[in-house]
Amino acid sequence: MPELYDTVISFKQLSSDFLKILDQEETFDVIIHVGDEIASESFKAHSIILRTRSEYFRAALSAAWKKKENGFFVIDLRGMSIPHAIFGHVLFYIYGAYLKIEKLGVTEKLQLLKAADILMMDAFVDYLEADLIKTEKSWVNEKSSEVLYVALQISRCKELVSLCNDAILRQPKTFISSKEFLFMPHDYVVSLVERDILGLDEIDIFAAVIMWGINNTPGISLADDFSTWTADNITTLQSNVIHLIQQIRFFQMPPDDFMKKVGPLTRVFAPELYDQVVEYHANTQFQFVYDVQPLRLNSTIIKENEEPALISYWINHPETDCDLPENLPFETFDKIPFDFHLIFRCPGNELAQTAWRDLCYNQGPTMTIIRTKNQNEDEAVFGGYKSISWSTENHDTHIGGNGFIFGYLWQQRKLLLPWMLRVNNHLDADMFLGDGVEVFIDFRHGEKLLAHANGFEDLEETIEELEVFRVVRKTTDEG
Repeated sequence: MPELYDTVISFKQLSSDFLKILDQEETFDVIIHVGDEIASESFKAHSIILRTRSEYFRAALSAAWKKKENGFFVIDLRGMSIPHAIFGHVLFYIYGAYLKIEKLGVTEKLQLLKAADILMMDAFVDYLEADLIKTEKSWVNEKSSEVLYVALQISRCKELVSLCNDAILRQPKTFISSKEFLFMPHDYVVSLVERDILGLDEIDIFAAVIMWGINNTPGISLADDFSTWTADNITTLQSNVIHLIQQIRFFQMPPDDFMKKVGPLTRVFAPELYDQVVEYHANTQFQFVYDVQPLRLNSTIIKENEEPALISYWINHPETDCDLPENLPFETFDKIPFDFHLIFRCPGNELAQTAWRDLCYNQGPTMTIIRTKNQNEDEAVFGGYKSISWSTENHDTHIGGNGFIFGYLWQQRKLLLPWMLRVNNHLDADMFLGDGVEVFIDFRHGEKLLAHANGFEDLEETIEELEVFRVVRKTTDEG
């Protein structure tokens, strides 16, 4: 059998020979019109190559579709969202099975991705998706809403969608503020607002749902004065957002914010819901028609329910030193016996002790969670639980409370290598978790995090983001 090197050389030669066929005008038998009404261009090619390389062209050149003009089959792609400026690259790939992809910008690659999907060229779609993930990852993370808008239109781009989702969950406010969000498919928006963990205030989620609904309701726009809407407009809008509205945690909104910012619109969409929320805050024994969903976890670091479930297990079982129990007792998010109220969030490069103290002092038990990156660009999560408040009084009396510190990796949607170390008395220091001797996590130094545990190598990591939550035990739980 030939060696791999010989096979590669043979493939390159074959590719080069096929590309030479593009220069043989005397053998062309197909004309392809590409572009739109404003700008278009015609390309010539060979029907036998097109049939072999694209399911779309195979169908277009079938006996039922054949139209010859002056000896050429004619295929009209105008108006099919394939820019004429990039179709030459499509033909190059059809003949040569590769692209000079390093010379293409990301926008061109996305245009090619859409064209490959339209032309039913699965191998080309896979080729472009793999390149975007491998060579354009930072750009995809930065422009995740733009990439996601394209990737969601292509069923094969599951890995690209997953990469975009990870980026969006890190910066959800940027995503819902983007113009692309307004055009996202209904099912995707539903899947987003269904999440129990989403790094947004509930009022921001509600506002995003309403804006998306208005943008996708014929006859009205975001520029309208609401008072000009007709009853039919409102009915259509209601039908567009009903499944989304059902996922909003109205009962968990601060009462004043609900009354001032949300109430007027809920009275339009669901007047019974408005009355129920008002009554809920006045009388928790009231019989509710609507389900009172649990408080959403407002985090851009925590990704999946497994994480708060594990942390809750550690809090709920102070006698255990088990890093990861065989079976977590909280099978669903609503069974977790604690609510985690976000009180502080900050990127690592903006951490300041004064701002942290203003928001984190006198909050009762807290959970701190920190996303870091090391010199190898590996990401990890560190954190800790403190059973009493950070406060001036506790600092002066040298009382730090008990709890634990922890860490884990998160790779390919899996929680890896979780560890937890108990702390009998946290050192009474701001932005510091642990006893200061045997185990500790120190985040008092701007972007730098120091982690120490006796018997293990000390770690120094760069803080990407930090969140602090007030931990409140639910009035009733099953854990």
